[in-house]
Amino acid sequence: MLLMTIDGGTTNTRVRVLSNDQVIGKACAPVGVRNTAISGSKDTLLDGLRRATREALEMVGIKEKDLELVTASGMITSNVGIYEVPHISTPAGVEELAAGSRLVKIPELMDVPILFIPGIKNNCHVGEKAENLEAMDIMRGEETEALGILELLSLRGPLTMILPGSHTKIIKINERNQIAGCLTTMAGEIFSTLATETILADSIPPNLVSRVDPEMISRGAAISRQVGLTRGCFSTRIMSQFMPTDGEQRANFLLGVILGQDLIAMKNSRACALNGQDKIVIGGPLPLRLALYTLLAEEPEVKDKLVMLDDETVEMSTAVGARKIGLYYVERAGGVAVRV
Repeated sequence: MLLMTIDGGTTNTRVRVLSNDQVIGKACAPVGVRNTAISGSKDTLLDGLRRATREALEMVGIKEKDLELVTASGMITSNVGIYEVPHISTPAGVEELAAGSRLVKIPELMDVPILFIPGIKNNCHVGEKAENLEAMDIMRGEETEALGILELLSLRGPLTMILPGSHTKIIKINERNQIAGCLTTMAGEIFSTLATETILADSIPPNLVSRVDPEMISRGAAISRQVGLTRGCFSTRIMSQFMPTDGEQRANFLLGVILGQDLIAMKNSRACALNGQDKIVIGGPLPLRLALYTLLAEEPEVKDKLVMLDDETVEMSTAVGARKIGLYYVERAGGVAVRV
């Protein structure tokens, strides 16, 4: 079966062409929903998507009409994406995500219908007084990635996944391999902003963290736990003035400060807290993946429960998850892709 998966994020969009479960073509466009949010227009996003889908198809020498299924997941299914699909509530797995997906035709993008996969929200009512605000959370894209990881590694819940990136997602998987809840932090985005847009830019190299320094990661997290985020962040500048450190060390220290707060959230959040019993699977880009592994390995109650993903699994997970949801949708529709 030939299918295409579109993974649309905030700043980048990835397109992959699969033959059965093998990626045979791919392309990436430096566009995302950020472009729509800033301009108020979808034109830049659509243009980038058209180029990426065309490039991926040309790589393997096929036409749109040869595709049996096209899926789209991530922020591209939000109100600032191409087509909005409402979040579905937890618990949700492949069956629930397929049921909440929408198959629509976007003539400005492709001549074939696209299956838009929904995001997931915690099954929680916030209330007018925000009494349950901290227990509420949402995701778009990570649900597809999480299900792909389960498939690739033949994992069974209950377990916890940690998927760092611009935002860190902590995802609970129940015994039925459904997503039972999630917790989000802005760690990656805050790190990038502090390192490039504040006084700390003078202390941090332009490439941020190119290699993980476990000692500095741990030192930053320790100060963060002791005096909090804002004081911990400024300590990065103190290091540059009064300690014999290089930019790479200071970048690791600052990352540790921020991730130290993530660990506090993981332990205390009502949305999705670590319980000290479940296996913990860590994905995401390598510097963040290894940095989080470093800190969690220092926690006695979870250090023996950690699994760090390899690069290939991280790379393939979203496409594999989207394929699984898409195939279930087609099966549920009687083997025929139907337009809604």
